[in-house]
Amino acid sequence: MKPTALSEPYSDKKEPLSKFKSLQLKTYLRLENNPLVELISSHSHSTDFTHKRSDYIRRRLWIMCLFFAFSVPLFGFFDFLTLPQAHAQTLLVARISLSVALFIMAYRVKRSSSVSLIKHVIALSFLCPSLFYLYIMLTFNSLDSVPLIFTMMPYLTLAMIGLFPLTIRGGVILISLIFIPFMLVQAHFFNGDYWHLFNGVWLFGLFAGISLWLQIAQLSMLMNLYRESTVDPLTKLINRRVMLRRIEQLKQQNIGFSVVMFDLDRFKRINDTYGHLAGDNVLKVASHIIKSKLTRNDIVARYGGEEFVAILPNTQTIQAIRCAEQIALALKAEPIKMSDENSITITSSIGVTQYQRGEAIEMMFKRVDVLLYDAKELGRDRVVSDIK
Repeated sequence: MKPTALSEPYSDKKEPLSKFKSLQLKTYLRLENNPLVELISSHSHSTDFTHKRSDYIRRRLWIMCLFFAFSVPLFGFFDFLTLPQAHAQTLLVARISLSVALFIMAYRVKRSSSVSLIKHVIALSFLCPSLFYLYIMLTFNSLDSVPLIFTMMPYLTLAMIGLFPLTIRGGVILISLIFIPFMLVQAHFFNGDYWHLFNGVWLFGLFAGISLWLQIAQLSMLMNLYRESTVDPLTKLINRRVMLRRIEQLKQQNIGFSVVMFDLDRFKRINDTYGHLAGDNVLKVASHIIKSKLTRNDIVARYGGEEFVAILPNTQTIQAIRCAEQIALALKAEPIKMSDENSITITSSIGVTQYQRGEAIEMMFKRVDVLLYDAKELGRDRVVSDIK
């Protein structure tokens, strides 16, 4: 066991208060807070939410691809009833080709939950019907001879976008994949009637706007449900359940990691002296400081009460100790205002260990919990690891 007292600064300089406020601004722009940023792009989404949303999309995408893979060739029956046989046979080949592509996509999303794969498949699932639409429309000599079901196909394809909780960026990309073939068809049949062209584009924009609204509403609802079940409302950190899920993902990917457990010293005394609202403020500040010393790939969670846990992927114990020391010193260096007259500084007892491949997660947490208890027994305000 290696205890490290924190009487001397570890880092070259203390973090200024302005940097802490900058951190608060950056945190505001993350998934837990800012609705506009999170709806525009997925870059600010947490890894866990990204996987959850991807799995939600995957299930709906599989159903959609499978349904149209069966129905598209079946509707070829009506082509033979309404069109010349040669023309109907040409369209049947295109229908079968689209059906095969949709079957392949349905198979792929059923077999894999990769976020990257889902992104590619959902793009292809809208691009392929759009190319199918472009091909079949070019087989007609005039717009008057085109059956209504083919004319309405871009709008029906747009409506399907509303099934998925996509970001605005993702929705605009899919709409673009539909819009380009749509405009090529409009150009092919354009006869100088600008009013007809305007009506077509206006109708396309109307369907696109409704689809965007539906997908954003779904995404917003999914985010709210995710926050309520996974994010601690006080500190905005993930809860223990999500942390354990992230650890399982690291294990499955065969990624080693260190674990750091923090316990704020004499936190009960703060609550008893200044009240629970002041204690809540201490927890908020502590969570911000801990996050400021971690990278985007690190995982930090509120473990319970005044305890926090950080999971550091691809990090050896000695590196985790240095990180823990920096966080402990940053906590001590940040005065927290309790009232107009009083400010306090906080310290933390910290245990550090490394996950041993093949061991049960419960054993790892039991070990780091013992190390944290040892830090308290040795006088608090220190880091204790299991390095001999």
